Amino acid sequence: MSDKKVTIYDIAEKTNFSAVTVHRALSNKGRISEKTKALILRTAEEMGYRANPAAQGLRRNEIKLGAVLFCPVDEYVDGIISGIRQSSAELEKYNVTVNINKLPYTSNRICLEHMCGYIEECIESNYDGIIVFASSFIGEISGLASVLKLAAKSNIPIATVANDLPIPEKVLHVGINAFTAGSMAAELLSFSCKGKEVALLTSSKASPINNEYLDGFIRYAQGNIFSCISIYEHYDDREMIAKTTLRMLSEKPELSGVYITSASSVLACKCIKENGRADLSIITTDLLSETPELLRNKVANAAIFQNPFKQGKTVTRSLYNYITSRTGEGTHLINPHIVLSSNLDSYLFDDN
Repeated sequence: MSDKKVTIYDIAEKTNFSAVTVHRALSNKGRISEKTKALILRTAEEMGYRANPAAQGLRRNEIKLGAVLFCPVDEYVDGIISGIRQSSAELEKYNVTVNINKLPYTSNRICLEHMCGYIEECIESNYDGIIVFASSFIGEISGLASVLKLAAKSNIPIATVANDLPIPEKVLHVGINAFTAGSMAAELLSFSCKGKEVALLTSSKASPINNEYLDGFIRYAQGNIFSCISIYEHYDDREMIAKTTLRMLSEKPELSGVYITSASSVLACKCIKENGRADLSIITTDLLSETPELLRNKVANAAIFQNPFKQGKTVTRSLYNYITSRTGEGTHLINPHIVLSSNLDSYLFDDN
């Protein structure tokens, strides 16, 4: 079989139509009968014709995407942004640009107000799609839901990343398989804490993704693996994290293990270490700059890696696919990985 690239002129010769007619059929532009179009498309497929996507991109009008994100853990949201930028660079040849707006974290309420303002600007500027990461709780998003409904009415598709907000207008979501992450954490703790007390430190049960972590953990532990499971919420507030962790240690002197479900896990681990509880088995979330030290020094036993870079990269590509070909809608979950001190280096030097 020849490796020679099939051109529109090859198809024209095969079908006895002009190159102009072949081009009209392949580009779905211009006046051409359905019978002729069907014959040309069938012949093109049989001959293995592949359009040049870069050339198509140059002919296509610019596709403008907006991305607006906020999270109290800078490293986590920065990982998502790095993935978005990587996909953006790869999509430049298709005439795609991505405007990224990372909102400085103050509070969920203030960030949501700024997010709504940015989305309204995207609507006014006729953006082709918007990526949203709001580390918010269900009761806080009524204003955001309203402005996203307005975007949908303007035919601007919405994609959420990381936190799967219950917004009917979104066309797709990319995030971690949080239910599986919670199940993995429960199994890891069962090795050292079977029949003993464990606790979960989480942002909030009102957060969709945190609910999935908790559900996965508790369902795995249904067979009475642990004598007691307590849940403590800290709302990703730095002061609250320390206070809540100290309260947990005080109220649960028999505690044997802890699963920290949010990316603010480093602060909680430090608090546990400073209070002399080196005996606790700890499962953390994500691979932040200080996580390697926690794993190597055995402060934490394992980290559940959520790969924010891959989430950002995937959501951008998926939204582009939806805009250009109406594919890729729905929920795309990335499987979490277990990071230990023994395999840490393979994750630290992996750009994927």
